Amino acid sequence: MRRDVLLVAHIAAISAWLGANVVQFVLTPWFARRSIPENLGWISATLFLGRRYYNVVGALVAFTGVLLVLESDYNFSAGFVIVGVAMIVVGAVTGVAVFDRLINQHIVALQSSDLVLAAQLRARTLWVAVVDTSLLLLTAYAMVKRWHA
Repeated sequence: MRRDVLLVAHIAAISAWLGANVVQFVLTPWFARRSIPENLGWISATLFLGRRYYNVVGALVAFTGVLLVLESDYNFSAGFVIVGVAMIVVGAVTGVAVFDRLINQHIVALQSSDLVLAAQLRARTLWVAVVDTSLLLLTAYAMVKRWHA
């Protein structure tokens, strides 16, 4: 029973991460076609997501993942567990070192009405988000297949 609750919580947290990524893929280009204040509002919201939402979601993924390993017959040297830990680290580092910087630059570009730079920053941010989402899906696949369990 406890394992099932942990697994549901783990899947829900991963779904929250993946779902927020998909929402950003859909809404970022949509807001880019709106007025600068509307676009700025959206980009500011993505900064909030990066600094708060993804941190909470990542912590929940990590916490439930650790508890799942402790509750199971698997150990932390299992390939799929290593992939999961690596994804948490990559997500955290990418959030701090890449997304935060790009989004802050995007806000400054919009505030100064530099739409060319804003478009370049949006494209870079979306490219990194594609990589993040691809790695997240690969991690989910590793979990489902229990790589090197």
